[in-house]
This record gives sequence, structure tokens and C-alpha cells, in this order.
Amino acid sequence: MSSDTGHVSDNPELESGATTPSETPTDAGTGASDEVELGLPLPIPNLSEWSTSAIAPSAWCSTDFMVGVGMVIIQQKTQKIVVLYSTKWKYWFFPRGRKDVGESIEQAALREAHEESGYRVQFLPLINPTRQPHSPSMRNRQSSLNTEPIFMTTTNWQPGRNGPHDHGGVYLTSWFVGQMLEDAKCETGTRMPDEQHFETHLLSYDEVMKRIWGSEINVLQYVWAIYQHTLEVLKAGS
Repeated sequence: MSSDTGHVSDNPELESGATTPSETPTDAGTGASDEVELGLPLPIPNLSEWSTSAIAPSAWCSTDFMVGVGMVIIQQKTQKIVVLYSTKWKYWFFPRGRKDVGESIEQAALREAHEESGYRVQFLPLINPTRQPHSPSMRNRQSSLNTEPIFMTTTNWQPGRNGPHDHGGVYLTSWFVGQMLEDAKCETGTRMPDEQHFETHLLSYDEVMKRIWGSEINVLQYVWAIYQHTLEVLKAGS
């Protein structure tokens, strides 16, 4: 199922020389005290150099948001990345779309990656400095591999898009990193009827960066930094 809500277009370029993602502390807790201090609203944080600013505290009912997933797929042997091109819309993008009812975001990510790209993929474990809590038994949490979401993006859709009772809404996308084998075959017949104008391409990081746009630039820059850091750590430990 393809995402048809568009992309965030306001995405500043990230500066080079950014802090190594793995240096970010991963186990800072969050709670009610983080939301309200002495009854006064807290300022909106700027977040790290990899992200845009945080959004104001919000509350959305089920008719006003959609949950989506996306995946950056890396072929490790060739260091190439799967990217799609729409011959109808004339733009490049990564496999992504909405989660189905009853489906986990992990299941949705694998399904969307296969449906839209034609490749069967698996999650790629990385030294991803997630804020999700680690097991207390883990000794070295900073260098542990995981397949948690590596990025999240938001975009909005406008009122009336899905009928007169549609007030508009927010589309939340969790991004994962996947991998495929060197000899993986691109299957045909996997795409939905409204995705027949998609083309699958395998390109280098630099080639992909020249083609994608919006928030997916932020996603790929961070994914590639985490991926390269993981390779360095694993090589040093081998």
C-alpha cells in the first residue's frame, strides 16, 4: 500500500562534521515532569543536528493521524541503496507506506519494502543509538546492535483530501534499515495497482543523495552515518 500524502519539503541541509550519532546518550528517561514544570509549558527543544526542531505537545484522535513506515534498503556487498522512481510523478523516493490494521510497524516495513521495490529484505542490525530502553542485562548498550526505528518523519495532509468530513491530519512515518543479498532478484507483480508506475533502482549513496528530496535527505544522511559507524566498530572488533 503506497503512501500518498506527499513529503515534508521544509528540510534544511544538515551540516557536515556533526556529532557522531553513537555519542548521544540513549537511556534518558521521560515522564510527566518532562512535560510540565511548575505548571508552565516548557520551551520546544531544537534537538540534535540530525533533526529538525521538536513539535509542540499535541493530541490527535484516530481520524486525524496515519501511521506509516519506510525503509532504506542497503545491499552491503555493493554498498548500493534501493531507491524508487515514479514515472508518473517524476520524483525519487524510498519504499514506504501506511501500516495495515492489526499489523505491527515491523511487519509493515518488511511488507512495504517487498511490495514497492520487488526485493525480499531483512532488517539490518546497526549500532543505532535508540532512546528505547535496553535490557538491564546488556553490558555495553552503546555498541549493541538493534533493528529499532532509526528515524521518524511527519507530514500533514490538507482538509477535504479524503472527503468533506476530512479535517486534515498528520502522517507519522517510522523508518527502518533493511538489507538484501548480493544476488537478490527483483520480483515482478508485487506492486499494488496504483504503484505500477514505480521503477526500482540500485544506486550509490552519492547518486541517491542527488535524487531524493525533502525529509528523506535527512533520513538517508543519518542512516548512512549510523551504517558507516557500525561497520567501523565491527571491523575494529574483528
